[in-house]
Amino acid sequence: MPERSAGPLALFATAFGHLRRHPALTFGIAALAALLSALGPLLQIKLGLPGDPITELALRGVCVLPLELYFVPRLMAQLDAEALNHSENPEAQWQERFEDRWLKAFGARILLYLLCGIGLAMFVVPGVVVLALFGWAPLRVLLRGESILQALRSSLALMVKTWPQVLRGASAILASYLLLLIAIGWGLQHLLPDPTPWQRLTHPLIWAVQTFSGLMELFLSTCFLALFHAVETSDQSSSR
Repeated sequence: MPERSAGPLALFATAFGHLRRHPALTFGIAALAALLSALGPLLQIKLGLPGDPITELALRGVCVLPLELYFVPRLMAQLDAEALNHSENPEAQWQERFEDRWLKAFGARILLYLLCGIGLAMFVVPGVVVLALFGWAPLRVLLRGESILQALRSSLALMVKTWPQVLRGASAILASYLLLLIAIGWGLQHLLPDPTPWQRLTHPLIWAVQTFSGLMELFLSTCFLALFHAVETSDQSSSR
């Protein structure tokens, strides 16, 4: 397996290359993200729910759950198979492997979120530590077919060996993502301040922002996939 760079520019280029190979699928998932996000204000209107930011974020999280549950992991499994043709996720069989694993991988993610939530409630730092040490577990389940317990152990072992590489790559990815979010929020606040639920449901600008946000979240996922590949191959090279 060829060595892969975990430098920020290399990660961004690899992630962009992954998505560029599947433009229709990429934009289709982003459009689906916008469509599902529109269910939030629709429910808000129909059920008469309050318009505070917490309610809006909670509704969006629930409405876009199908993306996190199935569609984005499915794309990650496909990209992994195409990039590595790994024995545990071969290009000829990735669809069958995905259908066997996606629900268990989601269970691993829920477990990770619960552990992080407990850690965050204990003065924040333990939650960050849990995420750092066990953050690769859902991908290990999804892409390498491990049990949840095996995936937690593999993630811990991987982080112990490659944490400087992960820290550099993850910091660059998250910093770029947050800067884009801030820029989008600033622009939206100036162009459409305090939109009502009806505006969030019907305004073209909101639909454009939601579609672009869907593209950003896909790019974020593929950046972390590229980082996972880089640290995985680095660990295998050092083991040899």
